[in-house]
Amino acid sequence: MSSNSLPTGALPPAANDAEQAPTRIQQDAILSTSLSDFGTPGVVVEVDPDEAEALGAFEETALTEAEAWESNADLGDALEGHGHGVA
Repeated sequence: MSSNSLPTGALPPAANDAEQAPTRIQQDAILSTSLSDFGTPGVVVEVDPDEAEALGAFEETALTEAEAWESNADLGDALEGHGHGVA
């Protein structure tokens, strides 16, 4: 029987583990011009402005402030009396 208190298969900690910061490994991104690579981790797909616009990269879909206020009007009665000020 072993006098070692480590579980079977466990490795003892290195003597200087507490003294050294973990090693960081940096990998540069892989550049591609193929849209089939889109969504692949670590791959950056470069497209020209026309392709980007065709893909919807520049389409603004956010509400304007006026549209946001207008959408709150539908909730006026539902929010009243629940700590929400309705103007």
